[in-house]
Amino acid sequence: MPPPRINKLKQKKWFDTLWNLWPQVPLGIAVILAGGINIVDGQGYPKVELTALQPLMELDSSLWALGSGSQIFLGTLLIIVGMGLLWRLSVAWSFAVLLMAITIVVNSLQQKWQITLFLPSAMLVAALVFHKKFDRRVPGANFFFSLVSLITVIAYGGFGTMLLGRGFEPKVSDFATALYFTIITVSTVGYGHINPVTFESRLFVISLIAVGLSIFATITASVVGPVLSGELMRMFKPEEKHVEPKDHVILAGDGAISKNAANELVTKGISFVQIVDSSYVADVVDTKVIRGDACEESVLIEAGIRSARLIIAARDDDGSNAFISLVAKDINPEISVLAVANSVAAIPRLKLASADLVFAPNALGGRLLVDLAMGKDIAEDHRDLIDGIEG
Repeated sequence: MPPPRINKLKQKKWFDTLWNLWPQVPLGIAVILAGGINIVDGQGYPKVELTALQPLMELDSSLWALGSGSQIFLGTLLIIVGMGLLWRLSVAWSFAVLLMAITIVVNSLQQKWQITLFLPSAMLVAALVFHKKFDRRVPGANFFFSLVSLITVIAYGGFGTMLLGRGFEPKVSDFATALYFTIITVSTVGYGHINPVTFESRLFVISLIAVGLSIFATITASVVGPVLSGELMRMFKPEEKHVEPKDHVILAGDGAISKNAANELVTKGISFVQIVDSSYVADVVDTKVIRGDACEESVLIEAGIRSARLIIAARDDDGSNAFISLVAKDINPEISVLAVANSVAAIPRLKLASADLVFAPNALGGRLLVDLAMGKDIAEDHRDLIDGIEG
């Protein structure tokens, strides 16, 4: 039967795992559910056969002839961003807040006082409350969400313009014209030679402008904004230019073992970041030092945990090293963890805490001392640390 302390560590590991799923998993699933409900509700309207243009043009000029396409359109986007929320993507959070707000407005205008309105409302409040949890940035995610949203907006505008083509002056009777009108509308160019003249077509154009401008604003903020901000920072504050480390080693600790490890990493030319306490005075040059608690997720993220290849948990407290291992694996499951055990008894506990390799330097040092006392050979690589052995 495992010792009580190991059972407590197992329980803590399960608790940490469940806690780290909150709130992104329930919120992401709820947003996906809200999107699916809106799609199903939108499908409840009469279908429009698009086999030929003429039946389309003979439809009654009614906004409801759109078949609640706005709900299907928004529901599809909600499902996509909901999947992004499961991964705590910051760009998915931005689009989710925008789309849920638009969904609430659309359902309110259609006077649908039902779950298609209430669920997105609750999810919008939850997203705003837990916005700090969605801080993960993945290369290409911004571009993917922006591209999907842009294509969907253009498709929605083109389809709606054709469907309500008789409500424009001159009438819109082909997809090329509908696409042209959509692009000049959402880009705010609006030359004015195609105008909505009925109440329904004007209401549709208002929805297209609101959705289109909101999507474009979010794309600009999430894709263009960071790039422009980085360029301005490099122009006006070049001395503060920051290069995110990649494929590096994170050394957590500032004790005697950590100091010696830092010197060895510098000697061998290995790129690393050291996390130390706020009162620690660094004496190793040519390295980046971050002051803070390595058990905190924000500190590990600042050290580049998501792009690091290895983290060495070398603090003087075995419990801290176990917690560092758990948090590091949660943020980056692919990272290798080398944990220092200050006692032999801590080795199984550190392995239980997801450490890939556990090293007990004090126990190893004692064993080497005994080997020296017995006259045993010491590895050639370590003889520079021992004086008195004949070569």
